[in-house]
Amino acid sequence: MQIGLYANTHGVGYRDDDNNYTRSVPGENLEPVAIAQTAERNGFHSIWFPDHVCMPTETNSAHIANKSGARSYSPRHEMLDGAVVMGAVASSTTRIKLGTSVLVAPYRAPLSDARQFATVDVLSGGRLLLGVGAGWMAEEFDALGIPFAERGKRTIECIEIYKRSWQDDFVSFDGDYYSFADVSMDPKPSQKPHPPIIYGGMSPLGARRAAAYCDGFYPVFLDPFADPNRHADLQAIVKADLDKAGRDPSTFIMMAATTMRVTDSDDPLAHQTPRKICTGTAQQVLEDINKFAEAGYSLLVAKMDCPSGEVEEIHEQITRVGHEVIPECSQILAADSWRTNF
Repeated sequence: MQIGLYANTHGVGYRDDDNNYTRSVPGENLEPVAIAQTAERNGFHSIWFPDHVCMPTETNSAHIANKSGARSYSPRHEMLDGAVVMGAVASSTTRIKLGTSVLVAPYRAPLSDARQFATVDVLSGGRLLLGVGAGWMAEEFDALGIPFAERGKRTIECIEIYKRSWQDDFVSFDGDYYSFADVSMDPKPSQKPHPPIIYGGMSPLGARRAAAYCDGFYPVFLDPFADPNRHADLQAIVKADLDKAGRDPSTFIMMAATTMRVTDSDDPLAHQTPRKICTGTAQQVLEDINKFAEAGYSLLVAKMDCPSGEVEEIHEQITRVGHEVIPECSQILAADSWRTNF
């Protein structure tokens, strides 16, 4: 099992007994590069950057990270742009991989995103992992002038344009939403034929898109009492579709996002019944990580639960996970025949 970190470019994560939230922090206090460096020093495999462009004052869109649909962000939420921060992290680290969690493909012109993330891959020496999704907040689509109902089909076209831009000498595309001919995009990414593309989704349609167009599937388990087995039906869809396409599951990764907090043995959180997922002593957290491995996941992205709202607590939790949890994760092997590493 490999452990990634959910980046703090949108604030500091915390939970109650029902939902997962992100507390807004002034941008100048977020320290995302320092957080990435702490993660690298402590053995994290990767760091994953969320994506929003703007935030509506009010929303009726159910947040996919919470079973109740409760809003995770505040109406005026301070957020740093993921691609920009990834460039800074690329130049300030040497090993940790850089992922998007996830890039909402329809928000922007796909040629522009292809250019930005090829740049990240080049600057990082081939460390980009591109998580891609169709988005869920209707009001954000409205603000950007993009029809919410078109987001899925637009995403499919975007993924194809990314691939062509990263492989073809001259790029052409003629789709329902994007059309252009004979343009160049160089330099190409360092990774060949292109950086891995992982589809972030929570539905049967998302699972089918992952199998048809991507190199992995990435559901989230950010609610406090998530069951690592709850998306077994989606995994079955992915496997069936890969089989129909003649693709070997060993080329396709299953990864997941979850909340995490390591505590001392006398902390009440370690004795809570039921206990929040990936919460408690290092041994209790490892027991839950093993449940994700038994469910087929080999890369777990941890959003640190830091109720203080202080960035320093993220550093502390990263260090605890690095010292107490990650050294044991090499012994935890994912079940089934999925790809096990990037």
